[in-house]
Amino acid sequence: MRLRCALMAIAVLLLSVPAAAQTRTVTGTVTDASTGQPLEGARVSVRGTSLATTSGASGQFTLGNVPTGSITIAIRRIGSNPQDIVLPPGQAEVRVSLTRDPLRLSDVVVTGQATGVERRNLANAVATVSGEDVSRVSAQTVEQALQGKVIGASIQANSGAPGGGMQMRMRGVTSINASSEPLYVIDGVVVSNVAIPSNQNAVTKSTQGSNPSLTQDNQVNRIADINPNDIENIEVLKGASASAIYGSRASNGVVIITTRRGRSGERRVNATQRIGFSKISNTLGSRTFTTLADATAAFGASAANYFTNYFTPGGPVYNHEEELAGHTPLSSESVVDFSGGDSDTRYFASGLWKKDGGIITNTGYGKQSVRANLDQDFGKRLNFSLQTQALKSIAQRGLTNNDNASVSFWMVFPFTPSFVNLERNPDGTYPSNPFVASNPLQTAALMKNDEKVQRSILSGRLTFNAIERQAFNLKFVVNGGADQFSQENSLLFPPELQFEPTDDGEPGTALLSNSNNLNLNLGTNGVFTFTPLSGAFTATTSVGVNGSSRDLRISRIVSRNLVGGLGIVGAGTDVRVLEQRQRVEDFGLFAQEEFLTYGERLLLTAGINADRSSANSDTEKYFYYPKFSGSFRFPQPFRFVEEAKIRAAYGQSGNQPLFGQKFTPLSAIENIAGLPGLVVPVQGPVGSTNLHPERQREFEAGADIGFIGGRASLEVTGFRKDISDLLLQRTLAPSSGFGFEIFNGGKLRTTGAEVGVNLAPIQTPDADWSFRTSYASTRSKIIALPVPTFRGLGFGTALGSFQFEEGASPTQIVGNDSLPNGSTVVRKIGDANPSFTMSFVNNLRFKSLRLYGLLDWQHGGSIINLTKFLYDLGSNTADYAEPITVGTLQTTKGANRLRLFPKQTAMYVEDASFLKLRELTLSVEVPSTMVSRFGRGVRTAELSFSGRNLWTHTDYTGLDPEVSNFGNQPIGRNIDVAPFPPSRSFWFSLSLGF
Repeated sequence: MRLRCALMAIAVLLLSVPAAAQTRTVTGTVTDASTGQPLEGARVSVRGTSLATTSGASGQFTLGNVPTGSITIAIRRIGSNPQDIVLPPGQAEVRVSLTRDPLRLSDVVVTGQATGVERRNLANAVATVSGEDVSRVSAQTVEQALQGKVIGASIQANSGAPGGGMQMRMRGVTSINASSEPLYVIDGVVVSNVAIPSNQNAVTKSTQGSNPSLTQDNQVNRIADINPNDIENIEVLKGASASAIYGSRASNGVVIITTRRGRSGERRVNATQRIGFSKISNTLGSRTFTTLADATAAFGASAANYFTNYFTPGGPVYNHEEELAGHTPLSSESVVDFSGGDSDTRYFASGLWKKDGGIITNTGYGKQSVRANLDQDFGKRLNFSLQTQALKSIAQRGLTNNDNASVSFWMVFPFTPSFVNLERNPDGTYPSNPFVASNPLQTAALMKNDEKVQRSILSGRLTFNAIERQAFNLKFVVNGGADQFSQENSLLFPPELQFEPTDDGEPGTALLSNSNNLNLNLGTNGVFTFTPLSGAFTATTSVGVNGSSRDLRISRIVSRNLVGGLGIVGAGTDVRVLEQRQRVEDFGLFAQEEFLTYGERLLLTAGINADRSSANSDTEKYFYYPKFSGSFRFPQPFRFVEEAKIRAAYGQSGNQPLFGQKFTPLSAIENIAGLPGLVVPVQGPVGSTNLHPERQREFEAGADIGFIGGRASLEVTGFRKDISDLLLQRTLAPSSGFGFEIFNGGKLRTTGAEVGVNLAPIQTPDADWSFRTSYASTRSKIIALPVPTFRGLGFGTALGSFQFEEGASPTQIVGNDSLPNGSTVVRKIGDANPSFTMSFVNNLRFKSLRLYGLLDWQHGGSIINLTKFLYDLGSNTADYAEPITVGTLQTTKGANRLRLFPKQTAMYVEDASFLKLRELTLSVEVPSTMVSRFGRGVRTAELSFSGRNLWTHTDYTGLDPEVSNFGNQPIGRNIDVAPFPPSRSFWFSLSLGF
């Protein structure tokens, strides 16, 4: 008993008493090696311990309770090369000069749920984007700010509507029917990026029904709520070998967002005020009629009643697009943040007030956001960090995209001639459209399509350094949080709208959708690091457990025949209510071993994730996802090569079934023998008894080479992804009473290459110049398909449809084509996947002036242009009447297209290549002699002029080659049906530092 007590006492002493009882206080200064200026924000730590601090504004730092023996001090700062300094016994002061790291090879990149390594040793191709790069130009969403900045990521705007609506796909196709969106992790917490439709389909009838699974409502994915100005750093885990730590949720990659933190030192306040406007960047135009004969030929004899000036050459012309979308309302963005603290307590807080005016009447976007982050040290072993965000937003999105009721703006314009005046009358009323029972100008002015969101995100991280020794240490990390939002979609179509009385015989429609989402996350990790006194290697072992849940509830009310025209759902006499509830629970285990040796040149990593989910048929079954990787650095292998690294990695990840795919649904009927009841839908889906995640196996290999003293680098990566157990749909025998079943089967393969070139040829105190070029290309093929060839999203072979068949690309577009004998055959006429994408980033500074620009290039890819087809049907395309000769036939361009339709689809499947000037900024730092005139306490000032999507070069004849009518889909992208037009934005900014 005494021996046991003695051993326990010794253990307690080992856990609580430092190896050396005597300590000292170490002070020092960190400066820039090229300029001698002090560097703020450098992290100074003692290797083998949890002792760490951050340099203040003057570059000074203080470390207390430092052992008196020989120690190694590590100095790290983003944008600077790291340094390790051996401090002998008795020395208490140190001066450090850091050289610049323009290629950011010293950045620490996530490799586990609580671990990371420097980029120079990384075995995976992980993209990193700094907060500065994200916020250079005002952006509606984080995804928009990332366009052209992540190698291998295709980030596409579904429409130009204010408030966002983007989709990101990394490294090509990973699924046919499952989710295609990456996993978003903010400060360690998985947040929701769900896109909830507004239910405008109840009026547009785009899918001939009203249900919570709408795809053509121009919806917004909720990552749009995040304030880009709050971001410190973004890491994008593109491959399965990196994203395997998140198991069955990570097949589409992981976007890890770290928000800004406070630093010890005096309080700093930064304020930025932006003023700008947006302007439509492209219009379709319409046919100009010069004779009455042309007008009546296109629109019938009644056209003569409106073509009143047909004796005058040219006749009257009304630019309906300009009247609707030619507005340039003022936009503004106010950003303020303050931070500071001491060695124990550090804080950061920010606020955003944003208002974007929409280019279409009665549209726009506003957002207010506040954030508060706190880091607190309780002694040298315990640290707690808290991150909070609260926001509210409202998006007014107008009425665009496909419809079958002829009410959406660009669904009406094709059938409305330019000689008809739709503008508002002097008495405030609007004339009726004589050719389509809808006046878009009236609809835009009187309708309402508001999306209100209130959201709060809370996350916390507790780090306990249980054991600290010179050779090893053990820490525990507990991370958890909650993400909650409510979304209200309120739409009103008042009775006085032209289409309302005739649409369904019930004048006036009010729509109300209320959605509530709650994501909960909790995880615990233990990290043990062992470095022998010889320093021969470092071994890091990490194990963890995590659990999460996501709960989404959607209720919809459709109210028609509004009494007295009241704009509330309670005023209707025909009211219908729909509701949907989704809840998914996940639980996972994770273990990983990292081994760094041979002078920190060789890194080997092995890990495994095991998780289970309630989305699977067997909710208790674990699915395992291993990962292996290795890299080796060669210092100066050749004369002009500073360093070369070869790397290879293999990993597995998954893609969960969508909620409800494992269930047999029930539908309500009014009564059964006078009693309410539920029945199984006739020929509906049947639940699966063995539904499980798709599995992705990926191997990647590459090399990183540094030149010219670290001022140039080349990154080359090749990868192959094999996806098995695809979620597919098979048709059942009619005798079963069911129509189809979702099951796992089939295989898909995606291969690709990524190349990045970084150059920093000029790095002086007065000037620096850096530019980055990236290239990415992917190809996909269906290897095995256990069901007959089938078609997905599209509008039939007459207009183009996606077709899935064994041995073919999953993004192929098939359509009708004419054979020489006059018969028609269905064949491949395009592919939505581009041949390659490239981006070019230039950043030039000369003294106080800075010029920054980003060009984004997509080559190849096909887009189905149904908007053009609609204009042709209305004989109203801008080029419709241009004469052409086809053989011996004298005709016009538009008439010729309709002559060939539907036997030839290719004329409506166009090349989606483009070159866009995504971002451009010219800024100037105000000289210090003038800064003092701004008032007491002002230390810095900067003026800038910037713009987004200022210029586009493309041969595509639609509004925008990046459009996608069906929103966030794994395959069915690049379909253009009456979208919200694109715009370019211009901004003037003033930034002050206090």
